[in-house]
Amino acid sequence: MKAVYISRTHKLEYGEVKKPKPKGGEALIQVKACALNHLDLHVTKGVLDIPLPHIPGSDVAGIIEKINGNSNLKIGQEVIINPSIPCSECRQCNKGLDCEIVTIFGYKTPGGYAEYVTVPLEQVYPKPKNVSFIEAAAFPLTFLTAHHMLIRRANLQKNETVFIWGASGGLGSAGIQIAKYLGTKIIAATKTEEDAKKIKSIGADHIVVYSKENVVESVIRLTNNEKVDVVFESVGSETWNTSLAILRPHGRVVVAGTTSGAITSQDLSDIYYYQQTILGSRMGTKEEFEQVLKLVENSKLQPTIDSVFPLKEAHKALKKLEKSQHIGKIVLKI
Repeated sequence: MKAVYISRTHKLEYGEVKKPKPKGGEALIQVKACALNHLDLHVTKGVLDIPLPHIPGSDVAGIIEKINGNSNLKIGQEVIINPSIPCSECRQCNKGLDCEIVTIFGYKTPGGYAEYVTVPLEQVYPKPKNVSFIEAAAFPLTFLTAHHMLIRRANLQKNETVFIWGASGGLGSAGIQIAKYLGTKIIAATKTEEDAKKIKSIGADHIVVYSKENVVESVIRLTNNEKVDVVFESVGSETWNTSLAILRPHGRVVVAGTTSGAITSQDLSDIYYYQQTILGSRMGTKEEFEQVLKLVENSKLQPTIDSVFPLKEAHKALKKLEKSQHIGKIVLKI
């Protein structure tokens, strides 16, 4: 089969690889689409320590070709993958909570930059009929992560105000839609006025163009000096101090990424004085994935597609992702 893989010399290659065979309890899926994530950049750049060669890609939509085990799924069925694979053995899993050692599909397992993948049967779900393969590949990881951040971790409530960094990206645009579904006021940050127009159409109430205006001053003005209840943070060191500066007393910062760097410094005095909360977050549980899936099926959430590339041009797609030249998701068509 054809695949894009990271070679032992850390080069991104397109070529022929061995077609996988499903083990017991797995399905073989013909991949029709695979969306890109920043995790793919970390993997391809060698930031994360994984055995090579390796096929990246966490968000997959496709058609079942083989099933090895008992399942209600059918050969020929159009499906998607839940990329959050729990260990099913740790104390958190036994309590029905977030797995302590969750595996991300496509990180330490062969991923979706290929014509075929094998996947544990319990991670495979019927594709919503109201979305295409391209759209179906665009929502699992980002919408699950954003849902977990805003609902499970930050407990975002109707009529609260949320500030969303990285609004042009897949995670940020997913956060906007989930916050809009919850009935909250949304202030989103982006770099250019051109991006601002597109982000507004996704559902943001106000846009702060951080390359042209002071974020703290803009937030104070837009909230009548109240600041925000929740900051949706996935950028890291470049935005961290600003995130704390725009947070109101008893506010929450929820963090699920550090694309600009993970090392920062902060003044702890305001955090305890104003009783603010910092929350770590990552993907989500099986139950949360099923909640997201239902929202997509009911057209409450709609994946935002920026662009589509053929599999052999994955290197071009990754460059576009790295340069943040997109609104929503970049997807490989296979």
